[in-house]
Amino acid sequence: MNVDLSTVGSSERLRSLFAPRSIAVVGSSEGSSWSKWLLASIALGGRDAPSVVLVNPHRREVFGRATVSTLRELGAPVDLAFVMTPAATVESILEEVAAVGIRNVVVLASGFADGGVDGEQRQRQLAARACELNLTLLGPNTTGFVNARARAVPWAVAVSPPLMQGPVAGIFESGSITRAAFEFTQAHAIGTSLWVSVGNAAVVSTMDILEYALEDDNTRTIALFLETVREPQRFMMLAWRALALGKPIVAMKTGRSAAGKRAGTAHTGAIATDDAVVDAAMRQCGVVRARSVEELVVSAGLFGYSRCLPKGRRMGVITSSGGGCSIIADRAEDDGLQLPAFADSTATAMREVLPPYATLVNPLDVTGAGNSVARNRPTKAEDDLLEIAARDPGIDFVFSLMNASFLAARLTTADPVKAASTGDGKVVGPVPIDQRLRILGAIVNESPVPVFLASSTCLDVAPEQREMLMSNGIHLLAGVDLAITALRHACWWVEQRESHATRPLKSAAATRVFAGSRVFAGVWPEDMGRELLARFGVPLVPARLVKTSSEAQAEAARLAVPIALKICASGLAHKTEIGGVRLNVPVSEAAAAYAAIAAETKRHVAPASVRGMLLSPMRTPGAELLVGITNDSVFGRILTVGLGGVWVEIMKDASIRVLPVDRREIRVMLEELRGAALLSGTRGMPPADLDKVVDVILGIAEAALAIGPRLEALEVNPLRVCGSDVEALDVLVSLRDVGEEVTLGGSAVEPVTEGPTA
Repeated sequence: MNVDLSTVGSSERLRSLFAPRSIAVVGSSEGSSWSKWLLASIALGGRDAPSVVLVNPHRREVFGRATVSTLRELGAPVDLAFVMTPAATVESILEEVAAVGIRNVVVLASGFADGGVDGEQRQRQLAARACELNLTLLGPNTTGFVNARARAVPWAVAVSPPLMQGPVAGIFESGSITRAAFEFTQAHAIGTSLWVSVGNAAVVSTMDILEYALEDDNTRTIALFLETVREPQRFMMLAWRALALGKPIVAMKTGRSAAGKRAGTAHTGAIATDDAVVDAAMRQCGVVRARSVEELVVSAGLFGYSRCLPKGRRMGVITSSGGGCSIIADRAEDDGLQLPAFADSTATAMREVLPPYATLVNPLDVTGAGNSVARNRPTKAEDDLLEIAARDPGIDFVFSLMNASFLAARLTTADPVKAASTGDGKVVGPVPIDQRLRILGAIVNESPVPVFLASSTCLDVAPEQREMLMSNGIHLLAGVDLAITALRHACWWVEQRESHATRPLKSAAATRVFAGSRVFAGVWPEDMGRELLARFGVPLVPARLVKTSSEAQAEAARLAVPIALKICASGLAHKTEIGGVRLNVPVSEAAAAYAAIAAETKRHVAPASVRGMLLSPMRTPGAELLVGITNDSVFGRILTVGLGGVWVEIMKDASIRVLPVDRREIRVMLEELRGAALLSGTRGMPPADLDKVVDVILGIAEAALAIGPRLEALEVNPLRVCGSDVEALDVLVSLRDVGEEVTLGGSAVEPVTEGPTA
């Protein structure tokens, strides 16, 4: 059954779903923890919380509240029905919901797509009926959502007050992880705009909510937890849009391991995709990928609360801990952050604040005695030094630790720590915490470069300190390790946005046509694959198809150089394994090599499939690349570029992208290879003409796109590169079997993603 979900899942409808002013809780019961948590969560909205009506046909009163037997007893339709009944009853309740004029529904029940084949069918029926009834349905198998700004918390989860508004939206495909991540935001003073448990996404999908969050003015960044990617093309288009809008997406995708894939499939009823492809797709469209829930939340918090982001990786570090300096230096090296020496002018200014024995390096240890130096204002030495470091011309951003003793303290304006005076207006020693935070907040918010603060370890921030930090515009990152990782993500995201600023909306591939050729399913004979690539301008080592040993001998004599000889047959993907290839064959032995190949392969290859043998001149050594396009079950056609020849299996050094790509993206792929140095010229070989290499790879990708979705694989391995001499030495083309021959044709360009405009 085909169901059109575009209308009921639109951003306009979601604005209504996520901001209800009245809620009917259907199936609430005192014996249900879900019911208890839901009502307590809704109450967190305080005076602005939505009104609640309880629906229970068996009880006149639940939790001391009067109930109605059915939704039909409501005097007027409510904004949202939160359905807490078993799966078998949900569809009939939807009928009643629609009949009384309610348009938004949250369904808690599990047992749909998460419950095997029968559950999948039940979910399809539920989605179809919801659309027929014009209902916007979140779930099933969802705990609901939090909209802090609208003070609407229809969430069947225990939530600790207070409810903090903020710039971070969270979209999660796991109910328990939704809760854990939200608790982490609360503990670390990260306010939210919207926090959603997607559930099974029968009607409202993860991508629907992502699109809504991109359009939401209250959202600056999005934390995304994925168990699968159900709408890959839409995901990439929305990610491009997020990059253009300057709204970073931080995503955690489970299923990286084989066990993780199995677990993800069992839990969601969805098909897991290969993690390398997911990773490539995310990097390709500027999505930051997190490896833990904590990293996901902390990174999103940094993006959400930063007044501006680093324009480079040069970090100035100020701490009052020598051990902290060492940890930060190690982690900075791990994550590609630079620690340049401070400029002479910066060092001069710093010496006026530091004790004379302090070592002036970056990272800078203020030392415990730093606060005994007289200062012009009631603050700490690291605050003064932080302000000085922020003016250094060679620093892109500043990072500092706030002492853990501050986080553990319970200092207020009613209980200040007195600062000693030197008699000339300067202060020394401890200072009132409220005064220090006001000064520190001004430093952070008026700094010419971004300033980031972190606790030494991932401590929770107590409510009173949370309020003090937030009221002074200070965001505290949770621990050194997570903070440095988040900073690396911020630098990477800025680099991606800048490098993609002028990216074209579509592939830069030319709209050439490969038409009029009859092709068949399975592995093509190599001469047909060579013909395909030649039509797209891909240079190939010259080769002649010979059909007898005498023809092979004559062609070798004509070339007058050692030759390569290989069998050419349909259905044959791996020639070497069956003795179908001879290399460096002397001219005098060409006929014998032909006969030997024919004899060795006879028992492996049907005679009718053999078209002859391809004879080519041997080439001098060069760098070897693999260029391959395969058809991923989720993202479609995938380009892989890596070290070629035998090295591809040994080194596994490859870069991956979702097609289509442009020249700039291919150039980046080559730079990503660990063996990229091989292209710069080694052992007497000339450096590669990278522009030509890029053009050849683009031509191979165009040929793959021309074949269309039937493509199973198109591979050139190796692609020989020696200076400006770039040639395909071996070609493999394979199409999926659909039971008949087809004619290739159509445009080589099939836009899959859009990019930000300049």
